[in-house]
Amino acid sequence: MTEADLVDLVLAEQERPAWTAAQFAEELYHPAGWQLVFCQGEPGRLVGYICCRSVAGEGEILKIAVVVQCRGQGIGSLLLQTALSRMAAEGTGRCYLEVRDSNSIARNLYEKFGFRQIGLRKGYYNSPREDAVVYKVNIPRAGQGKESRFPQPGAFGI
Repeated sequence: MTEADLVDLVLAEQERPAWTAAQFAEELYHPAGWQLVFCQGEPGRLVGYICCRSVAGEGEILKIAVVVQCRGQGIGSLLLQTALSRMAAEGTGRCYLEVRDSNSIARNLYEKFGFRQIGLRKGYYNSPREDAVVYKVNIPRAGQGKESRFPQPGAFGI
């Protein structure tokens, strides 16, 4: 992700509780942060992204989103799969994320990738007030024979 992507990111964020351009820029330059974007069409309009951090063998997915008109095409799965592959390649042993309790589509996606609920943060989200479900997945290290679950980064042209 680059500064040039910030406008598209902020536009995509208008569909959900939003991060501001300043928050995206802060994440863009965070020393432990990294992002993947999915572009489609001409001239390569950003339609999905994932923001992650990896520190001391632990990963965190801070945000993943696909614009409404492009959902249901597997873009979220590709982003998540590629992010987990990158974490595996870097030796990250586990990954955490949180999601609104009511977001059943996202929760089903995470569970498909092996994430399991490990906690609940009561009243964590605002507008509307809602609990956050905390998830964790253990990431197999390269050479443990489980790599097929998380294909290598770049396998989908992301």
